[in-house]
Amino acid sequence: MREKLSRIFSGRQGMDEFSKALFWMGLVCILLSVLTVNVLKGVFSLLFNWLGLMMLIFSFVRAFSRRLGQREAENNAYLALRQKQRHNRQAAWERRAQRKDFCFFKCPGCGVMLRVPRGKGKIHIKCKCGYTLYRKT
Repeated sequence: MREKLSRIFSGRQGMDEFSKALFWMGLVCILLSVLTVNVLKGVFSLLFNWLGLMMLIFSFVRAFSRRLGQREAENNAYLALRQKQRHNRQAAWERRAQRKDFCFFKCPGCGVMLRVPRGKGKIHIKCKCGYTLYRKT
């Protein structure tokens, strides 16, 4: 039995982070479809059911796929997106912790968050890109 399983899984990647996320999102969608069957008159329930089923199937197709390069590229793209979201949440948390002492402004030129001390009145804020903001702190 162990040899059969090792032959089946040879050359396959298994469940990576993206497959695990798809699996859990699929289960959540199916659970939502079960919970909303009476509330939303079945239309959204059917949509959540199909969406969850497709996610579950795709997660297992990814796990048993032999196209390792393509699956690794998809997983790396997912991990990069997740890391970017984690960084954005952490930056927002830090800005929230510093909001008593600093004001934060977004540069319209390049989109960088600029931090200036609070309580200085109307000031000129110059960004690295050369854009100058006139704001009240």
